[in-house]
Amino acid sequence: MSLQIRSQERKPCFFEISLAGRLDTNTYMQLEQTFTLLMATSVKGIVLDLAQIDYISSMGLRVILKAMKDLKVQGALFMVTNMQPQVKRVFDIAQILSDDSIFVSVEEADRYYDAIQAKVKQG
Repeated sequence: MSLQIRSQERKPCFFEISLAGRLDTNTYMQLEQTFTLLMATSVKGIVLDLAQIDYISSMGLRVILKAMKDLKVQGALFMVTNMQPQVKRVFDIAQILSDDSIFVSVEEADRYYDAIQAKVKQG
């Protein structure tokens, strides 16, 4: 099975990347290229929607971990939403996501983004 990637700017400099299919040794480079293109912009945050990912390999985890580290260096946010139970289990075992970067839905992540931006504006 292949990997489908849809990227959209939900708010200025905040992107949602939706994946469908398998994120594995044969497909991870597609996601890596998407992250590379976004990192070249003034990205302030990425929400990775995994609702339609039914399998993730160690190479898939590696590309996500690298993106997380790169975003952290830029001071940008990274969140994951809508993980299937089997995919969440892999993330739990690998222990690469903090609790404040995992959300049930894109809407929940958006509310979090909004709250952070409002707090920054208030000083």
